[in-house]
Amino acid sequence: MKRKLTGVVVVVAVLLIANLFMSRDRQEVGNSPGMVAENFQLPMYEQPVGELHDYFGNVIVLNTWASWCEPCREEMPALMQLQDDYHAQGLSVLTVNMQKTERTLQDAAEFIEEMNITLPVFFDEDGFVYDQYQLPGLPVTYIINRDGVIEERIAGEVTYEGLEELILPLLDQ
Repeated sequence: MKRKLTGVVVVVAVLLIANLFMSRDRQEVGNSPGMVAENFQLPMYEQPVGELHDYFGNVIVLNTWASWCEPCREEMPALMQLQDDYHAQGLSVLTVNMQKTERTLQDAAEFIEEMNITLPVFFDEDGFVYDQYQLPGLPVTYIINRDGVIEERIAGEVTYEGLEELILPLLDQ
């Protein structure tokens, strides 16, 4: 009986240790720094569908916006310039339009044309990104490393210089 109990204890201990090592390698998926960015698959402006995971392997600046949002309008040129300056080093600047917050569905397309947006644009038609990323308002920008882990979450308008400071160390990794 004592021998059986010892065997059970050893098996349980081995399973617990194995689980500890296996869970250390897995990261939680979510919307906060330190978590792997929640994937989404959405329609895009110039292609039928795209997903966030398609861009893993690059450093990602993920920006959420709406056409009526003045800070969103103000930061868009800086986002496009950042993409132009660092794309060759592995930067992908992605934008997600919050369709549920637009007055009309045409507003986003007009904004894209008016601002001459050259970045990939996802359309969050059903509010999936808005809900999953628990956006407090707009704009919100995420800095995601090459492994898909969120490094920073910035609520409010961003600047070229501020983003550059955050992405340069990640591009060098």
